[in-house]
Amino acid sequence: MKSKKKPFYRLAALVFLFILTVLLFVNMLTPDKKSSSEENRVLQTLPVFSLSEYLSGRFESKLEDYVNDQFVGRNQLIRVKTAADKTRGILVSNGVISCRDHYLMEELTVPDEENLKKTEQALKAFKKDYPAVKMYFLLAPNAANILTDKLPATVTVSDQDQYMDNFFKTMKSSDITPVDVRETLEKNSKTEQLYYRTDHHWTTDGAYFAFAAAAKKMGFENNIKYKSYVVKNDFRGTLSSTSGFTNGRDDTIKIYLPGSRKNYNNSVIYFSDTKKKTTNFYEMENLNTKDAYTVFGGSNHPYYTIETPTESEEILLLMKDSYANCMIPFLSQKYRKIIVVDPRYYFDSIDRIMESEEVTQVLFLYNANTFFEDTTLNMALSQ
Repeated sequence: MKSKKKPFYRLAALVFLFILTVLLFVNMLTPDKKSSSEENRVLQTLPVFSLSEYLSGRFESKLEDYVNDQFVGRNQLIRVKTAADKTRGILVSNGVISCRDHYLMEELTVPDEENLKKTEQALKAFKKDYPAVKMYFLLAPNAANILTDKLPATVTVSDQDQYMDNFFKTMKSSDITPVDVRETLEKNSKTEQLYYRTDHHWTTDGAYFAFAAAAKKMGFENNIKYKSYVVKNDFRGTLSSTSGFTNGRDDTIKIYLPGSRKNYNNSVIYFSDTKKKTTNFYEMENLNTKDAYTVFGGSNHPYYTIETPTESEEILLLMKDSYANCMIPFLSQKYRKIIVVDPRYYFDSIDRIMESEEVTQVLFLYNANTFFEDTTLNMALSQ
């Protein structure tokens, strides 16, 4: 006797094959995307086959990334999956934690010991080459370090404080002054929003409190009164997109402007990569783009200069990641010239800058997550 279910299984199999065939053709006909505005990263395009790439295994790896990055409906499927996971109590997706009070936070990075040691050695050698130049390292803690009360009870993060303490100890022994802003951030986090709910950066308020703490450590007076202005109230950052979590509440973006012109000097900013000269620290038109955080100076430039007619004759080399972008307007009032370098994109000689610009101070400013997985600072200082 023939089973009555066989026609159903046959039909289901045909429908499944039809759907796969349609998806295959749609993927083939859809042009590859070079970047994702939602995730703020470059996407893998179709890799070119070569024997050396195949034998090394890089071709297969790139091909796997290509399939994952270019799949039609990928963002929507990620959201569906994370919504389903949350119903099962899974609160971590793609390195992002779904936290209390509508916060999304990055997991805390565990440093690669070998790479970190190389970076520490490069920093020590750099300071030894320029013993008369004052050097500071501001390592900013991430949200999951400071806002521990927002973390879900079922999620455990790595001990970032221990990694930071060890690194600061090494810097101090290398005659590079640590700038530890954890205490001031922890204190003010009770009353102020110091990190975005949907983005991995600190807010302008967080950057300002860190700047005030840095001013004491770096020996200059914080004598300018600023007023904050909300310029966007529907910002959704990259953590929302990369994780697929939809619970993050819209964020506000603030800019700080001087309350009076007393003691304040306008700066001239020159971006060498775009040949643009401006007196504005804020790119207001970027508020209407997906990555609205780029209101702070635009995209990550490899190298640019800021000149301000201050009483101080100090010249600062600032080596940084994007956490520095919203603090730079405050720093500009303390230095005659600031040379801003992002080692992730800068491939020229740091020694040439030190000598040609007659740099008197150096500030390294990174968030801990980025720094503990970074390899570019070591390379920039060693070339």
